[in-house]
Amino acid sequence: MEQRDFDVCVCGGGIAGIAAALASARSGAKTVLLEKEYALGGLATLGLIVIYLALDDGDGTLMSTGIPEELLKLSYKYAPVTRLPDEWRHDAPEEARAGKRYETEYSPAAMILACEELLLGEGVTIFYDARILGAEASEGRVRAVTVATKTGTTEFRAKAFVDCTGDADVCYFAGEPTVDDPKNVRTGWHYTYDGSKLKLRGLTDPLWGKLPETSRYYSGTTLEDISANVIDMRKFVLQHLEKVRETEPDAYPFLIPSYHGLRMTRRLKAPGVEFSEKEHERVWFENAIGMIGNWKRLHMRYSLPFTMIHASVNDNLYAAGRCAAAEKSGEQSGWDLTRVIPSCAVTGQAAGTAAAMQAASGSVPEIGALQNRLRADGVRLDPSLFTRTLKGE
Repeated sequence: MEQRDFDVCVCGGGIAGIAAALASARSGAKTVLLEKEYALGGLATLGLIVIYLALDDGDGTLMSTGIPEELLKLSYKYAPVTRLPDEWRHDAPEEARAGKRYETEYSPAAMILACEELLLGEGVTIFYDARILGAEASEGRVRAVTVATKTGTTEFRAKAFVDCTGDADVCYFAGEPTVDDPKNVRTGWHYTYDGSKLKLRGLTDPLWGKLPETSRYYSGTTLEDISANVIDMRKFVLQHLEKVRETEPDAYPFLIPSYHGLRMTRRLKAPGVEFSEKEHERVWFENAIGMIGNWKRLHMRYSLPFTMIHASVNDNLYAAGRCAAAEKSGEQSGWDLTRVIPSCAVTGQAAGTAAAMQAASGSVPEIGALQNRLRADGVRLDPSLFTRTLKGE
């Protein structure tokens, strides 16, 4: 079996993986990014989920800085900026920004090109068509991941690993405790064109509440359900097109997803505190590695604990994005906050930074040192914005 060696191996090239690889490389680590598709971005580009949700708390306070804000601005490097309020484009005071979310729409093609260019420019090695088949773990550490290639299998060895697969594949293969949620819903984001106007159509079944009688839930880790989700997504698009043509007879499908629509499939399970939307609003974790707002509601602030990104069985394994540990209970779902683009970039930057620090020192970074590095790299970590403090262990 062919073997390749790196300091940090980031598995998965969605937004979390982009942020993790970027942070790792900028921290001086020899970094490889393994992606099973042929472009970066995952659901955010190939899935056409082209809304970069809010980086603020709804009251004008910027919560998610550093790479999350850099990627938002990067999204319009090769395309016009849309929907970003003027107050956030310019240096307006917080009170003027209140109620105007720091979010934008973007072109998926422009985002793919800009992200790949950025990572390559920072020295990240990118391998596409690289599907994770397994992980070798022993004595409390991941030693390697195995990847399928056209000539057989290749083993990628590293000093630290970041699981950004979206489905916690590396965590699962390495023997970490995980949570598998089979209640994913059908989506069908796509573009139509009528000869003069391009329109984004954001189709989705309710994430919470009763599903339509014609729909169903899907697991994101079985071959049958993943395939059914993709097939049903395309039927969903065609059904919607019939309705659209009643008032827009010239409309036709212009661009459909080349990716599934699964949002929350499998994630790391933390032995301590797992992030909760309901329980941790306005809570400052002493081991915080980032901050976010609530993309669904105004006036809410959250810090994210180190325990949600650090594996418990293998000390050199980190999880980011949809793989990070967050509870999912009823309609108060921490997972629903941490799965979206800005949060994925927040946990990605923290995980990539921690992995690079561990690769350099040989041990898990001390929380204070990690926080200092993140602050130096532009991440806002401000306990004064919160009303209650927890250790987060």
